[in-house]
Amino acid sequence: MGAGYRIAIETSVSHGSVALCIKGEIIFSSEFEAGRRPSELLPRILQEALGHVGSGSVELVLIGTGPGSYNGARVGIASGQGIAIVHQCPVVGISSLEGLAAVRSGVPCLALGDARRGTFFTLELKEGKLAGSPSLLEHPEFQRRAGEAGGRDWTLVSLEEPQRLNLPDHDVLVEVPSAALLLEAWQERSPEEQQNLLEIPPEPFYLRAPHITQPKRGSGPEPDRSH
Repeated sequence: MGAGYRIAIETSVSHGSVALCIKGEIIFSSEFEAGRRPSELLPRILQEALGHVGSGSVELVLIGTGPGSYNGARVGIASGQGIAIVHQCPVVGISSLEGLAAVRSGVPCLALGDARRGTFFTLELKEGKLAGSPSLLEHPEFQRRAGEAGGRDWTLVSLEEPQRLNLPDHDVLVEVPSAALLLEAWQERSPEEQQNLLEIPPEPFYLRAPHITQPKRGSGPEPDRSH
């Protein structure tokens, strides 16, 4: 990577953000309430950010992939890919959890969240990076894991309101991922780690394998038997 511009997009949560940096210095940062319509708000923010690039070029597009809203993450990925085509640069996905202030501080963190369908997830982060895959748990085991991590002085962090986790006896820090901190997360990676990420196409962070519904047999149009 040279000294070009880098732009980060975070739309996997309702409070979205965009940040632009050059030579490691943030020169533009904007936050917005994406809600259920990130595709309506994001283009204007990106246009404003890219206005700072002028006749220069973007060398990297960084996307926060979640966990969070799959639709929001897809909007960010699609927008990032559009920028990458124009500027002929790579687009990289990175977990939005790495854009949390607590995680960037470097302390061990256990991310907690509601995985729906009666399950919850835990995900370890160490030294500012993911340290494994998410564990999907029923609430009793989820509560036990949270207590165990708290007993080891890990920071419990979540993207969701505490009442959704039903952990009244635990101190859970609720934070919002930041596009600017995603840029920091990228910069703190080793060249080898960066190269590994460059080789992985960005996609939403799935807590479980995506469920693809196959069309039912016979659900298509009836064949024409008039002949």
